[in-house]
Amino acid sequence: MPKILVIEDEKHISRLIEITLQREGHEIEKAFDGVEGLEKVESFKPDLIILDRMMPRMDGMEVMRNLQ
Repeated sequence: MPKILVIEDEKHISRLIEITLQREGHEIEKAFDGVEGLEKVESFKPDLIILDRMMPRMDGMEVMRNLQ
């Protein structure tokens, strides 16, 4: 089962993405800011990351730089 990490600070958007992807059979983990997202990358080991660009504490561009 593909593992997807959703990093999105808007909880209603995050939930909508989660429901949609779970219906398709994906395992979903969520984070609500960039710092939490980077922590979950280490423990969850996602196959794909869906990432918001504008978030508190660490924006999406900074998350991408840290992942590289």
